[in-house]
Amino acid sequence: MKRIILALAILSSGVALANDVDPNGFEKEHFQFSKSREEVKADLKVAQANGELPRFGELGVQFRDPPSTKSRAQVAAETREAGRLGLLSQYGEGPHRSATPEEERLIRLAGERAVQQMQANK
Repeated sequence: MKRIILALAILSSGVALANDVDPNGFEKEHFQFSKSREEVKADLKVAQANGELPRFGELGVQFRDPPSTKSRAQVAAETREAGRLGLLSQYGEGPHRSATPEEERLIRLAGERAVQQMQANK
């Protein structure tokens, strides 16, 4: 009895799915392209050269950081000054204190002094 029910279930499901080849009529539509194959290849090469394609295993587009406008010595001097003022956290992501305008001015001046010292040493 179980075999008969199984056979009927298999045969009836085959009939139900056989009619579902193209229910929306997509096979009748023809694709229209806006670019030629050569244009697409050229766009791909440009995107690869600019690093705009995701790497294997990554999602989305790669973002490039803008180049730094500060020298290494300037960044180091500003970081030391921020540490001296107690603006850097020692451990993890503990409580963060924002710099006051006066402290920001002192940090900027420390960086400017580092740039002037570098230029004087040249």
